[in-house]
Amino acid sequence: MSQDSDTAGDLQQHLDETLARIESDVTCVVVRSIRDCNFSVSIADPAQPDCPLISVSEGFCELTGYDRETILGQNCRFLNDGCDIQPSDRQGLRVSAKTGKHFCGVLKNLKADGTPFLNLLDMRGLSVGRTKDGEERFFIVGIQADVSEQGSEELPLEHKTQMQYIATLVRDELSSGLQQEAIVTASAGDDVSSDITPYEEPRWIVGEVFETHALGG
Repeated sequence: MSQDSDTAGDLQQHLDETLARIESDVTCVVVRSIRDCNFSVSIADPAQPDCPLISVSEGFCELTGYDRETILGQNCRFLNDGCDIQPSDRQGLRVSAKTGKHFCGVLKNLKADGTPFLNLLDMRGLSVGRTKDGEERFFIVGIQADVSEQGSEELPLEHKTQMQYIATLVRDELSSGLQQEAIVTASAGDDVSSDITPYEEPRWIVGEVFETHALGG
């Protein structure tokens, strides 16, 4: 192998490592942004097989009884394992995880100790940039609340509105934390073509999956 080939190989390795670091930096700031949050928040990565959880907040651990080491890397469906979930809700969750479109519904879930509860789930995709193919690079952000005290899957509109307001506050905080990292990442290595072109300000995926049966009033 010639010296030129060795040099080319070393350069390619350097470029690959740089691209991996850029992606890792973006992902890491997403992971760090919610860990200490008192609200129940989870973040999943649809770019990985089966859209696994990559971060959960302290509030999520308190709500569900699960510790991070047990659930990170898993799809969040473990919460409804063995529960009776409406087919329309299952389909809505799949569509939201795949497209990032907004889903909001009340689901029958189980805590780590087997205690059943009604989970008001609000989830939506947060886009941090575009891939070199022009596709949105987004993460799935879920906000959860135990609404078992309602005694029914039917919730008044004002409860839904309040939940969405809390979700907006959390998402605004996440966006603020990601903005600076996106600027720093975008300016790093001007001579390197990254797999991701970060936005200066992350964007929420627009669109609704549908209105579920449990939130009609």
